[in-house]
Amino acid sequence: MDTRKEALRVCRRLARGKINDAVELLYEPQEPEHLQKLDLYCISELKHSDKGVEIKFADRLKAAQMLAQLGEEEDMQPLYSALNRSAQAVQESAEGRGKDAV
Repeated sequence: MDTRKEALRVCRRLARGKINDAVELLYEPQEPEHLQKLDLYCISELKHSDKGVEIKFADRLKAAQMLAQLGEEEDMQPLYSALNRSAQAVQESAEGRGKDAV
């Protein structure tokens, strides 16, 4: 599996995911069968104490920033490819004329 594509998928899911099921978990007791159907992907930490339940969610801002970084790299790929092809052409041309040509 392509790790970059997986990272993009995870970042999208964290940045755009809903917390509805996590909030439902707080207020309504759930049967084990129903728990398996809940989308709790956005939860990074869950604590249960005498005072109640504490839920910490994934940082959406960090996920969005990482998504932007990964997206920028994707947008820059055609430029990097063009620069690479140009560098190869210059190198091939120089090899044809001798080492001192570059």
